[in-house]
Amino acid sequence: MAALLRRLLDLLPVIRYRVEGESMSPAYSPGDRLLINRLAYVARTPRPGDVVVLRDPEDPERLLLKRVERADGKQVIVVGDNLDASRDSRRFGPVRRGDVLGKIIARY
Repeated sequence: MAALLRRLLDLLPVIRYRVEGESMSPAYSPGDRLLINRLAYVARTPRPGDVVVLRDPEDPERLLLKRVERADGKQVIVVGDNLDASRDSRRFGPVRRGDVLGKIIARY
């Protein structure tokens, strides 16, 4: 069931995301709801400063919200704004560009 849901999610051009942790505070707080544009990353590499949703490299069923620190070709380095509360590339290393689902386009 989870695999089917993940495949369906991969087909949508815009997805919803709800912030759950403190890793991106103060910019994004728990409970914030975001719209993520998946099409933004089909044609271009993530840029430093972009806030993106990506698949957790340690648990692919889970999504993470992080800021792009560096991107080159097929790999992206991501960090949380709140370094003391963030699990990011400092722990799991660079992520594959294909694991970046998209960029935030709105908060509601």
